[in-house]
Amino acid sequence: MRFFFHIADKYGLSADGVGCEYAEQDAAVLHARRLAAELAKSGEFFRGSVVLVARATMPAPGCASENGAATSVGRP
Repeated sequence: MRFFFHIADKYGLSADGVGCEYAEQDAAVLHARRLAAELAKSGEFFRGSVVLVARATMPAPGCASENGAATSVGRP
């Protein structure tokens, strides 16, 4: 399944137009948690960011697979 990792902050939404393939939702959520942790390390500008995970409704070719769904993941 393809998942998209959008980043929302006080300035708006940065949409992920590519996404990544994961076998299950749990793996996609784990990836989103890693993204949120990296954003938190990037300084004050990104500390209020939230990573939103959205599952694609149609299959599409693309990103490297890790193993992995549609959940909001906030700060680590």
